[in-house]
Amino acid sequence: MLAVIVKIKILKNESIKRKERISIIDNEIESWKNLLINSEKMMNQLNQRKSNLLNQLNDLEKQPQSQAERKGQISESLRSAEKENEENQILIEELENNINSLRSKLNEVQEKMMLIRERKASSGATIDGLKKRKDDLLDRVDVELNLKENNILQFSDLKDVEELPNAVDQEEKLDEKKRDREKLGSVNLRADEETNKYEEEIKKMEKDREDLVTAIIKLKESINELNQKGRERLLEAFEKVNRKFNEVYTKLFNGGNAKLELVDDEDPLEAGLELLVSPPGKRLQSITLLSGGEQALTALSLIFAVFLTNPSPICVLDEVDAPLDDANVTRFCNLLEELTKITRTRFIIVTHHALTMSKMDRLYGVTMPEKGISQIVAVDLQKAESMVA
Repeated sequence: MLAVIVKIKILKNESIKRKERISIIDNEIESWKNLLINSEKMMNQLNQRKSNLLNQLNDLEKQPQSQAERKGQISESLRSAEKENEENQILIEELENNINSLRSKLNEVQEKMMLIRERKASSGATIDGLKKRKDDLLDRVDVELNLKENNILQFSDLKDVEELPNAVDQEEKLDEKKRDREKLGSVNLRADEETNKYEEEIKKMEKDREDLVTAIIKLKESINELNQKGRERLLEAFEKVNRKFNEVYTKLFNGGNAKLELVDDEDPLEAGLELLVSPPGKRLQSITLLSGGEQALTALSLIFAVFLTNPSPICVLDEVDAPLDDANVTRFCNLLEELTKITRTRFIIVTHHALTMSKMDRLYGVTMPEKGISQIVAVDLQKAESMVA
């Protein structure tokens, strides 16, 4: 019985040890499974890393080609830019040549105008001298021959003659008259001397007449040339001012249109000027039919159009904003600010309008701190704003 019990205990111990071994084996199997799972994860990570490295390697292998292509594109862009730069340089040179050519032509035209003015003044002096010479000769003819200007041709052979005969024919006729006179015998001992004297005077008169006719023709040609150039420059300036007038008018009135027209004569130098305007919502009409404020804005549009076409250093505006309301004064000040940026004109404005004063760069006023004593005050608004800021 005891042996049986001992054997049972041994079996129990062996069973317990077997269970322990099985538990240890199970733990080892579980650890090996975990190790297998971790190894698989590591292998996946390594494979993923390997794939990424292969992709990077492919990208690096392709990079020299892409760099070469990029280099080619940059080289092509550089060549096109250099070509464009060369074309621009050529264009700039052509423009500079054109500008120099136009300047030289302008200088030539100005020199011609100065010469024409000098010729005109000289011709005027010559004409005055010839007129005086003519009056002296007429007085002499009146005294010595008792002939007036209106009946000189009646006692000569030049009546109804368009062109003066040449001197040779006149000399032949004179010789013939001398022969006729010789046939008559001597009547006056001093007749030859007087004849010679009158012949010389007649020759001088003929020469003076030819010079006078030539000077008159040249003077007429010069006047016609000046008038022609004046018409061309007037029409050119008129077109520029007309375009600028419409632009400035549209800005001041926020719409509408305006134009200039030459009236009363086909010759631009003799024609009058008519202003036709159409404010927003109104039909085209003459400036005389507008209100006082509209007339003032239209006149300002024309003045500013002239300044944009041919700016001058200084412009003085005296109480131009008096007939304007606040909205139109604001438009006027805004346009004035644009003009100061576009041109170098200095605008001097005489005004009593507070809104106009607030838009100016500098103010000058007269105050009377004491009765009978005036004092000039100047305020720089830009410096004042910076000091306040």
